[in-house]
Order: sequence, then structure tokens, then C-alpha cells
Amino acid sequence: MKKFTTLLLLCLCVGCAENHRKPEKLPEAAEKSPIIPKICDRIRRLDMIAVTPGSGTGPQTASYLKKCGINAPDTSLANKDVFNSADTDDHRLNYFLDAINSDHKIIWAVRGGFGTERLVASLNRLPKSSRAKTLVGFCDITSLNLFISQNWPEWRVIHGAVLIYLNGKLLDPKFNLLTDILENKIKSYTVDNLSPLNDKARSTESVAGKLTGGNLTLLENSLKTCREIQTKGKIIFIEDVHEEPERIYRMMYHLKEAGKLSEAKAVVFGHFHAVSDPKRLLLFLKGFARTLDIPVYLTDRFGHGDYNTPLIYNAPAEIRAGKMTVTVPPPPAPGK
Repeated sequence: MKKFTTLLLLCLCVGCAENHRKPEKLPEAAEKSPIIPKICDRIRRLDMIAVTPGSGTGPQTASYLKKCGINAPDTSLANKDVFNSADTDDHRLNYFLDAINSDHKIIWAVRGGFGTERLVASLNRLPKSSRAKTLVGFCDITSLNLFISQNWPEWRVIHGAVLIYLNGKLLDPKFNLLTDILENKIKSYTVDNLSPLNDKARSTESVAGKLTGGNLTLLENSLKTCREIQTKGKIIFIEDVHEEPERIYRMMYHLKEAGKLSEAKAVVFGHFHAVSDPKRLLLFLKGFARTLDIPVYLTDRFGHGDYNTPLIYNAPAEIRAGKMTVTVPPPPAPGK
């Protein structure tokens, strides 16, 4: 735990919500690192299309993604900044529907940010498409991830790095494993560095269940909506950005009070980025974990930190000896 606490204190990176607050600047790593063209080349070879269901991206990132050869139509790189979103709700919905109805197998979010939840109610009113896809995204994309993974089971939904991270640093831990999954190269993988936060986790030899979760703010906001998180028998993974310990505790307590933790198998907290006092956060997480009768763990291996290990909704997972092994489901069958 001491080692992990040190990592929690030191781990800093650019988060999806943070991009609202800082001017866009391409780091030198985006031009000089030899790993970047290699990862871009792998992604470019995928049968994918980029979308922007939430916030848009700036001109420098848009230019960089085009330079990398990523399949990002102009509509997915627009940033009209309509209520902090890339475009109007109707336009963003239509762009997403175009991606669904395309022949591409993978839909990959360029960015999270803000506004994705406003598309979900409209999707809920429409007939489900027969074209099952793989969807990749996290942060604000949690709204789509929950709705699609729970209502369109033919899809494969992945909580993973959005494409704006291709203009950043430390791309290897964000994209190589994710691309291995999308290339259907692996059948399972592990998320390590899990530390127990309560006695139940310390006394439990192993726990198994299917995965669900995402950004804590969006999980709480899903309650009493068509995207409400379903947790029975699930291992819930949770992360967030720019939230303070008191608010994180309050949101977790709300999920508990709403009955969302009573029949879950376990909770795995990931990285909470840009917290002003990580030590205080750790105390709050431990204090909350003691109120639950299910195992609760903490890791820095997913979220807005350096190591955004992909997590696949509805994938079978087992936690044992400080590691979570995830079984990779097959890609969706081709639709018509």
C-alpha cells in the first residue's frame, strides 16, 4: 500500500475534462517519440471510425490525428463548442448514427468531455441497429458505454483511451494493450497492482464477476435514467477526474443508498486524477470501503493517469492475489 500511495501522489497526466481548462499544446513527444508512429500505424490499420459524442477537439489535435492517418471525418474533429460540446445534440446524434450505420467495425471516441448523456435518451427511442460494433471510450463516454453494454448486448464496449491521447506522452501503456484487443490478438490479460481497502478484500481468496463501471460522476448521474447502471453480480470499476475526496465519498454513498452496491461482487477503484490531497482521498476511500460487505480494491492502472488499462464491459473477470484477470470476448458478428 505504501508503494501504491506514492504512485497515487506522483501520477499526473492530461485528463479529458482537464482539456476544457488548459490551452491545447502538442508536446514534443507527439513529434519525436518513435513509439507514436508505430501505435498510429496500428490504429490506422484497424477498421475504425472516429466520433465525438461529447466535447470537440482543438485544431492542433485535429491536425495531428489527420497527420497520423486516423480515420477521423471532419464531423468528428469539429468543435463548435455548443454548451461545451462538439456540436448540437442533433448533429452529434446524427454523426454517431452515421458511424453505427457505416461498414466500420469499431467506433472510437476522439474525446470525452461533456454532453454525451444527452444523446442516450434519443438512442433509447430509436430502433436498435442490426450493425453491432465495438465502441471505445471513457470519461464522459461512460453514458454511452452503460447504455449500449446494457441494452445492446451484441456490441463489445471498452472503457479505454480516447484518441486525443495520441498527442500525449506514455502512449505505450494506454494504447498497445487496447490495440491488441481490437486486433483480436489476445484472449485474456491482467490488471495488476490491486490493493485491498477493506477486511472483506483481505480475507477473500478470489472474486469473479462480469465488468461494469466507468466515470463516477456519470455512474451517479445514470440513476433513474434509461442508462442506469446495473450492478447485480458485477465487478464495478470506478475512476474520475477533478473531484475532491468529500464529493467522491458522497457520490459513492449515493450509489450505496440507491442499492447499487448491495448485490455487486466487488468494487475496484482506479485512478482519481487531479485530486488536491491524494492522502486525504485514500483515507476517504478506506473509510467508505469499511462500510461495505463486499471486497473493495484500489489500483492506479486505469483512469486518467498514465496507465489507462482497457476494461471491457460484460467481460468475465476474476480478482486473485492482487491481480484482476479479464477474459476478452470475441468481436461482434458482422451485421447487415
